[in-house]
Amino acid sequence: MNKVFYLIGLVVFITVVISCNNDQNISDDDHTDLPYIGQHDVVYQATEDHEVGDTMYHTVPDFEYMTQDSTYLSSAEIDDKVWIAKFFFTHCPTICPPMTASMKKVNEALADHADNLVFLSFSIDPERDDPERLQTYMDRHDIQAENWYFLTGDESATHQLGVEGFQLLATADEDAPGGFAHSPNFVLVDEQQHIRGVYDGLDPVSRKSLIADAKKLLDHE
Repeated sequence: MNKVFYLIGLVVFITVVISCNNDQNISDDDHTDLPYIGQHDVVYQATEDHEVGDTMYHTVPDFEYMTQDSTYLSSAEIDDKVWIAKFFFTHCPTICPPMTASMKKVNEALADHADNLVFLSFSIDPERDDPERLQTYMDRHDIQAENWYFLTGDESATHQLGVEGFQLLATADEDAPGGFAHSPNFVLVDEQQHIRGVYDGLDPVSRKSLIADAKKLLDHE
């Protein structure tokens, strides 16, 4: 269990430090006042898309997963939308149900933006969380939103996507409840796949901040 808390603390520390450091690194055409979260680099050699001195912000890498409908969803299909993502597993005995209830409230609060916004719930226990199980989980929580995808795929790749891509802890841990450890946070991603905010999914105040920040991105389109 100490290992779990250490990993959570490390991810949170890195996220907070980088978020603070990025407050002044917003691109000229972005007036949302939201930070860019994650490691970034400076361009030292000009390319077709970037000039020397441009800042290269962290982006969530490409992915493809099976949904609760047994169809595949790739990041390329939604790369023109704002994302709100979390990691979970359906057999989770602790924080997953309240996280799901919290995300449902976020979804409902942003219902008017459904055409330009998607919600992504990545299972970190794909061996048990097949599409049928994900659909059952959605039904149990009365989730009917068409812009909310519950996703299942390769376990190792998903854990890597969580830690390196979305900057969230997501890992197997035999000492954790249910055998997996993951962050309680939600991540806000803009249309260029940059992370623009990380929010405690179990905290109502943080949830309100997420809703407000998502509207900034959506109204900025």
